[in-house]
Order: sequence, then structure tokens, then C-alpha cells
Amino acid sequence: MARQSTWLLILALALFCIQANGQNLVPNGSFEQYAQCPQQDNLLSEAVPWYNPSRATPDFYHECFKSGQMALSPHTGQGLAHLFLDRGWSEYMAVPLLKPLEANQCYSFEMYVALETPNKLLPQTLGAYFSTQPVTTTTTELFAVNPQFIESQLTANTPALRWQRVSGSITAKGGEKYVTIGSFFKSPPQLGFYYLFIDDVSLLPVKLDLGRDTTLCGRASTYSLSAKTPGAIDYLWNDGTISPTLLVTKAGTYSVKVTTPCKILYDTISINYSLDFNLGPDTTLCTGQTLTLSVPSSASSTYSWQNGSSLNTFPVSQAGRYTVRVTQANCTVTDSIQVRYTEPPQLDLGQDIELCGAERFTIQPTVAKGQFAWQDLFAEQSRTVTNSGVFRATVRNECATVTDSIVISYGACDCVLYTPDSFTPNGDGSNDTFSAYGCGDISIQSLSVFNRWGELIFTTTTPPFQWDGYVQGVACPTGVYAWHIDYRLSQRNKVTPGQRQGSVYVLH
Repeated sequence: MARQSTWLLILALALFCIQANGQNLVPNGSFEQYAQCPQQDNLLSEAVPWYNPSRATPDFYHECFKSGQMALSPHTGQGLAHLFLDRGWSEYMAVPLLKPLEANQCYSFEMYVALETPNKLLPQTLGAYFSTQPVTTTTTELFAVNPQFIESQLTANTPALRWQRVSGSITAKGGEKYVTIGSFFKSPPQLGFYYLFIDDVSLLPVKLDLGRDTTLCGRASTYSLSAKTPGAIDYLWNDGTISPTLLVTKAGTYSVKVTTPCKILYDTISINYSLDFNLGPDTTLCTGQTLTLSVPSSASSTYSWQNGSSLNTFPVSQAGRYTVRVTQANCTVTDSIQVRYTEPPQLDLGQDIELCGAERFTIQPTVAKGQFAWQDLFAEQSRTVTNSGVFRATVRNECATVTDSIVISYGACDCVLYTPDSFTPNGDGSNDTFSAYGCGDISIQSLSVFNRWGELIFTTTTPPFQWDGYVQGVACPTGVYAWHIDYRLSQRNKVTPGQRQGSVYVLH
């Protein structure tokens, strides 16, 4: 009667765990519970509800009694099982599952095995058979059944007396109530073969459940999602995360894809907040500006600001830290914002300017209370201009950004192209070349030089549009030479082509 009461208590506790957590369907899978402390060999039945399904003699050892047969410590806890396999002698261990298996449901099976003599191992013979009825025999021979699980991890090179995890998945036909563990398909070829220890046997349904949609208090609340699934190969969340767990830090819909050896699982969950608000990031205002802080209005909420105000809005007109506490039902959420004030930036590029001829002008910006930058990314703050255009700049600080512009125009007089009347290409460093130049709106396109008979002796279409007084490396004779220049004039968003001819005196 005591043995039956112990088993019923174990069964009740295990069924509660399954309903609460979806846990192991193998009762006493770690061999921790016993009816009576095993003080000799051949007492597997003391590890209730495990039983011996044949005439062989499987063992159950527990640290409640120190036995010399317990050649290593259990994988976990204090108990383990022990099987011996020999010629004509196959020991098995069996147990009723906590509930029948569901048809077409995938399950992950796992156990830990330690071998005393790995070199005698019969590979791919150790396994588990799931059945609707108990499988028993009055002999010590192999069971003539086809197990749904056969391990493939153990080899003759497996270290002796060291726990090894063996695992795999099965798909149930439905109604299986028992599992029998032992060696199948092949008997040892001779006497005096090998022992093996077994611990931590588990059978877990391969299911995915992120839980029900959840509502949290406020944005500071977090929620841990777990997609851990027995035998899972990989995980993929909708945000690209590939770990089995995900920490939720904001409201939204979260989904996960879990790949297992037998099928792909999907699940989705929505996370919301009862008090979904914040006052925003710390901010800086310009002197004289105001700001109205607000939180969502609700008849079921109460509000408390740092000065005791109970409204859902608060006007800000001076620097400081502002805090609100909102309470709704059992939720209380607090948020703060730091407000600073600073003077607005200042910028003045000066009055628009009209230039004449080849005049140059340097813009000297007046800047205060901020960081200056030209919009065309010119590096220096002051800049000298030689062409018409609109030049814009900004000054910014935490308070604001201001922009100013200045118009430079060469429309005050004609934009003139200048050329020298003579030059002396004698290499003394003074007036050695014929060079043309003009106001910044003129862009020279080509320069050509002709002798007194109208023959072309020099031409170029690339800057710097200069002639050194030589032709094919030979100095030209002293005299008058004609030149021709093609150019473009760009003013007031209009480009006008132009030409100019003249003469220059070369003096050697």
C-alpha cells in the first residue's frame, strides 16, 4: 500500500507540472524518487513507477545507499538506472507515461548514457519504444519490436564512464502510453559484454507557446518572451533576433519561427501598455519660448505633477526638471523631462553687394551664440568671392537654427576681359607671359595666337590660358602678334558666349 501511495503522489505532482509548464511526460525520469531505498542490485521497481518488463534484472541505484556498483555519480540528482547487455541477456526498463501521446504530435526524446566499456558498444542499437500497451516477455532475449528512437551519437571511442546526451524526435501515431528503453536489433556476439548507466530520461512535446496577449503598465515595463522548444534547431524573431528568448521593451506585435527536426512552428503575441506615454526627450528652448507638457487624458486616471498639479497638462516657461505621476487602476507610471533655456543664435552676412570689373569682396559674417556653417560646405568662416552668386550660411545651437544670405553681383558695370598690350618673355620672372583675366563671372574657353601673316602659331583650351612667346620651343621674333579669345559670361542665371580679338607686342 505504501508503494502505491508513493506512486500516486508522484503521478499527481507530475501531472500538475505538465498542466502548468508542459514538462516531461516521463515520470521520475531522473530516478530521484523511490518506494524504498535500494540496498542491492536488481531493484529497478523501487524507482516507482519504473518496472522491469522481462526476466532480466535491471538495476536502480541511489545515493541513499552507497553501492560499489554505482561506478559514477548521477548526471543530476542522486539516482540512476543500470542495464547489462550480454549474449542472450538483454535488460530493459519501462515506465507508463503521464498521459497518452497525441496523434501526429512531434515529441523530443532525450536521455543521458554512460558506458563502462565503450569498445564493446553495439552502435545504433540502444533506443526507446513507445507503445499503447505494456511490452513484456518471460525471457531475457531481445524484444522483437521496432523502436521509434535509436541513438546515433555513441561510438566505440566514447569516453568511459562519462555522461553522453543522446536525443532525437518522434512523431506519435496516437495513444502511446508506455516507453521501453533498452537494446534492440542486435545481441552481443559473446559472453561477458557491457554495462551502461542511464539518467535524466525525458519526453517533451515539441510545441510553441508565447502566451496570451499581454498588457503592461508603462513604457518602462519590460517583458521576456521565450520560444524555447525541445529539440529546436534555430529561432527567428520578426526583428531578426535568432536567440530563443526576446526582451520586449516597447508595445507591438512579436512573432517567431522555430525550426525543429520534425516541423516548423510559428506563434505571435501582442504587447500593449495601459499607460502608453512619455514626456519626450530632454529639450532646450529659446529664451522667451513656452512648452506645454501633456499626457493622455482619461477619466479613470489621476495625475500628479512635481508642484502638486492634478491636470493632464503642464505649462513650462522656465528651466527645470518636470515630473508627472499617472495612476490608473493598479498601474502607476512616472516620467520626467529636463528643460533648459538658451539665447537664440545670431547671424548677419551683411548687405547685398554689387561689384565692378575684377573687384573681389570678402564676406565677414557676424556670428553669436552658435555654430556657424556655409551651406555649400566652404570651410572657412570668412570667404573672398570673385563671381556673382547667392551665398547662404547658418548658425545653430540647441535652441534654434538661423539662416542668412548675401547676394554678390557684378552688374554695377561691365564685366571686362583684361589683356596686356605687351610682354617680355626673357625669363626674368617679370611680365614673362601673355595672360588674360577678367571679373569672376567670365570663364575663358580658348586662347589662340596668330603671326603677322594670319598663321595660327599657338592655341589652348585648358587653363591657365597663357602664351609664353615660343612656338615649338623656339622664341618668336620681336613684333606684333594677334590673339583671339572665346569666353562665357554667367550673370543673373544666364550664360552668354563672347569673343574678343586684339594684338600684343612681344619684346625680347
